[in-house]
Amino acid sequence: MFFEFSSQLNYLLLVILGFFSIASFILAVVTLTNAYRLRNVLMKWNSNSFYGVPLFASFFFVLSLVLSGIAWYYGMSGYYPVVAAYTFLSVNWLISSHYMSRRYITDNGIVKNINDPSQTVSWHEIQDFVEQSNETSNSYAFFYMLEHNETKPFQCFRLEIEVPSGRIQSFRKILNHKLGRRFQHTFSDEHAFGKINIRP
Repeated sequence: MFFEFSSQLNYLLLVILGFFSIASFILAVVTLTNAYRLRNVLMKWNSNSFYGVPLFASFFFVLSLVLSGIAWYYGMSGYYPVVAAYTFLSVNWLISSHYMSRRYITDNGIVKNINDPSQTVSWHEIQDFVEQSNETSNSYAFFYMLEHNETKPFQCFRLEIEVPSGRIQSFRKILNHKLGRRFQHTFSDEHAFGKINIRP
């Protein structure tokens, strides 16, 4: 009875692993497609704090390589499909995390997450923005209005990004060119971020 249950559980775990492997592949393909569809990219950078590397995805990738090496070294051929699936999943996760953590400044607007349209704002939609200086970067909060209809009034939302210190001057030049004199930008010494809803 126990061995029969163990066998069924093992089969179920393999099915779940296969499902997540396929899902991770689809996510990686969609992410790469969205990244390469971007046009007129003026600036881009990785937002990861660990030297631009997705920490958890990289750790899982290294762990899957270690497990694959152990299985190969000890000749555990029965585990080859499992470790191969884990390695495949980790590669897809690493690719997706890398491109999803990039910030893109394009000729059309700001793209914080290429897989989430709500994390994108066009230059003409921006109503105002606030800049805040930090030790290693500058924080920017861009405020804009959602399109409204008869049943929903105007709502103000924000998009926040962190710009590395080495790219601040270039980013300011783009802001000056794109936003011009439509409004005067505000420099904030206080943490005024997070006081207006993030777009759902």
